Parts: sequence; C-alpha cells; structure tokens
Amino acid sequence: MTIMKKQFLYILAGATLILGACNKWVDDVYRNPNAPVVVEPEVVLPSIHGNLARGIHFDSRIVGNLAQHWARTVAADLRDTHGYIAGNDFGGEKWRIHYWNLGHNLLNVIKQTRTDKPEFAGVSYALFAFSWLQLADHHGPVILKQAFETDRLSFDYDEQQEVYQYVLQQCDSAELYLKRAMADGGAQQRLAEADRYFYNGNIDNYLRFTYGVKALAYHRYWNKADYKADSVIKYVNQSFTSAAQDAFIKYDQNPLISDQRNFFGPVRNNMGAYRPTQYAIDLFKGVPFNNATDPRLAYIFPTATDGQYRGIVPGLGFGTQTTNQRPLSFWGINSTGTTTGGSDATARTYFLNSGPFPILTYTWLQFVKAEAAFKKGDRATALTAYKAGIGGHFEHLKRLTGYVDFTNAQRDAYLNNPAVVPTTVDGLTRSMILLQKFMALWGYGFDETWVDLRKDKYSSAVFTGFKLPDVLFADNNGKPAYRFRPRYNSEYLWNAEALQKVGGFDADYHTKEVWFVNP
Repeated sequence: MTIMKKQFLYILAGATLILGACNKWVDDVYRNPNAPVVVEPEVVLPSIHGNLARGIHFDSRIVGNLAQHWARTVAADLRDTHGYIAGNDFGGEKWRIHYWNLGHNLLNVIKQTRTDKPEFAGVSYALFAFSWLQLADHHGPVILKQAFETDRLSFDYDEQQEVYQYVLQQCDSAELYLKRAMADGGAQQRLAEADRYFYNGNIDNYLRFTYGVKALAYHRYWNKADYKADSVIKYVNQSFTSAAQDAFIKYDQNPLISDQRNFFGPVRNNMGAYRPTQYAIDLFKGVPFNNATDPRLAYIFPTATDGQYRGIVPGLGFGTQTTNQRPLSFWGINSTGTTTGGSDATARTYFLNSGPFPILTYTWLQFVKAEAAFKKGDRATALTAYKAGIGGHFEHLKRLTGYVDFTNAQRDAYLNNPAVVPTTVDGLTRSMILLQKFMALWGYGFDETWVDLRKDKYSSAVFTGFKLPDVLFADNNGKPAYRFRPRYNSEYLWNAEALQKVGGFDADYHTKEVWFVNP
C-alpha cells in the first residue's frame, strides 16, 4: 500500500476494522494541532532533496552488491548472492521514500506553486521524474495510476514501461515550468533560499538535470525495436556540458544530529562490512585495457596493509585473505567497525561525514550518449562522447577528495593510451563504453550499473571479466536477481491481493526479468 493518510492502520494492525465513509471523519477528528495544514515549499524542498539521497543510500547496501560495486566481508551473504530478507523492508527504501516521503509533498508543492512560483513546480516535476525512473528501474512493476488516491485501501500495479512514459511526461511538465521561471526575474532568488542543498537556485542546471532524466528514460528502451537513439543523444546534448553542473546532494558541516550527515560516512557507521569487489578493482587496474595505468585507482581506493590493491569476490567474503591482505574499508581502516569517534580523517570521495553525494552526472550521461550513438552506427559521435565521459569522470573526481591526487599529465596520458581510447572509430567497442561507464558510476550510480548488467543479462562478453557468484541464494533456482520485491510493510501486509496478481508472493519473484531486458 502506498502513500495514505490513514496512518492509524499501522497502529491497529491485527484489529478488525470496517472502513469506508469513516476515513475522512477519523482524519478530521485526529488532526495534529501542532502540524500546519499547508507548508510553504521553501520549507519542504530541503527535505525532498535529503530524502532523494536517502532512498539511494539505504538501498545501495544491496543494489551496490548486485551491481558488484562492492561486496560484504562475510561469505555467502544474501546481498552478494542475489537474495532477499523475507518479511523485511530491506531493499524497499526507494519505495517508502517515493510514495511516503516524496509523493504528496511534491504533489502539494506543484499544486501550490504552478501560478506564482513556477520554479518550485518545475523543480518538483524534475525530482519526481527522477524518483519515478529509479523506482521502476528498481522494482519493475509499481503502482502508478492509483498511487495517490487517498480513498483507496488497495492499489493495482502498472507495468514498467508505463512508468517510463510517465517519466517523459513529468519531464515535459518540468521543462514547461522551469522555462517560465527563467523568464521570471525573481524566480532564482526565491528558489535559492530553499535550495541550499542541491543547485543553490540555479534554474538552468535544473533544466539540464531534467533533460538528463529524459535521456535516461529514452535509454531504457535499448532492447526494444522502437529505441530512439536520436532522442537519447538530443537530450544528453541539452543536459550537462561539464562536471561543473553535476547534481550533488550537500550536507551541513555541523549538523544538529548525526542522521543529517552522509549515510556513507563513518559517523553513521553503515558501511563497515563492505569492500570494493575484485571486479571493480580489476577495472581500475586496467585489466581489460591492456593493464593501462589508471590514476583513478589510487585516488579512489586505499591499498591493503601490505600495499596492494585488492577487492572481494562476491559470496566469498575475506576468504583466505590474511589480515594484511584484506582491502581496507571505505574509511581507510582495517576493521569492519567504524573509526574512532566516527572520524573521517582517513575516508575519501563519497565516504566523508559531510561530503557531497552525486545524484546525476555529466560523465554518466556522456556514456549513455556514447552507447546510443554506437547503436545508431555513428561511431565518430560515440568515440567523442566516450572520451568525454572518461575525461568528465576525472573532472568529477576533482570536486571530491582522493587518497593520492593525480596530475593533468597523468590524466592525459591515460586518455591518450590507445588501449583506453582508440585512435580510430573502428577500435571502439560497446564493451569498452560500458566498462568505463561502470568505473565512472562506481560508488553512486548503483541502479544505472544494475540496469546495464540486466539489459545484457549479466553478460561477461559485454562486461569483460564479470562473473556471477558461484552459489546464488536458495530461492533463486540458479537465477540472478532482476528486480526488488515491493516494500514488505506496505505491500505484503496491506496490498496483498494486488501483489498476488503480479506474482509477488512467488519465492523467486525477484529473479523474474523486467520489461527492459528483452526485445
């Protein structure tokens, strides 16, 4: 069950209730006298930004495993073996965030601001479009048409492709209102007061963000006969022009409580038992690129105590690695716990307590463009976008803090290595595009990497060197995961009849291929 005002259902679980016309009466009688009926968009927007990141962060603790960005330090962990926790909300945070934390808040902001504050309406449509995209990427079938009908007790599921079409519509609405705002002399100042955690009121960047989301929605049709490469390329071209326009969530440097800090930071202590996969380390070591020296390796990752770069094979944990051979945590320590006092002195990139976290980036979109152009047969455009994607990732990293800095000369040497960037258009392969895209999205673009792996059915021919765990979760019947189950506490408890119709109670539901996988 999605967003509802009937919170009392959760309190009275197990009771027999006859619900109908009394719903409105209960809402009216039990209003919170301390909560305003209407909240100004300036007050709501910061929490919307924060919750957008929260959904990505919480679910990355399993999406990142499926995408092999990282793995757990213990053997046979269900996250690494494509499993799930029965009767648990783990992996369902995007669902909760989208329908509960964002849903009615965004709809109310849009309703309040269409006329007098188009910048808020435009931003809300853009962020909602991105959230819908990620929700469908994550779960496959979700609740779309009936999602915010508050007089319902059950909600039917809609297919993944219907959501992608809706994302395009949301982007169109975002474009309409953002362009109105750009013609309003006071819009940017009004927006900036509430937008200190995202774009600081830069409406042009929000419009570029919108075009990026639109490109991603078109790109989900990759395996379909009606894939529109020109539309993907068009909207990438209208999106970010450099990493300076990357969309980052920012955090207060001195927040009142630890929950206001970066989810990945040592103060929050959520990532102690995670390490980079051996696959990710091998990519940055240049294994598929004739062992090309990549300065990003030392920038992003610390060495093990013995001075070597290592990762974990999913499903094996630390295995036979000695203490000195074990890869250090993302906070730079040889422990599965947190640092002393939650200090981030030895943490880098996305794992600082108050460091910014990327939502959508220039480098991400350039690789999408490269792939679209490659499929179209425009190899010259594909090669240019591919090189821009790699260069854009170096530029992106410079906005962060690394372990070992790299020079422009090192970056240029890597970009001029023919094993990395071919000297002719015929030398570029789609595999090269997706491998470099994997690297450029490591540590934040978990869902996009997982989309790429699934649309090629985890192919090692495309993802050179990629290997699924030798032993998969028992319920999988030998199949990898292709979707997440809907959120347990809403759907399995309160929307079971609708969930039953889409097979959500099947033990292997999470292994069923989603719409974008096949022609």
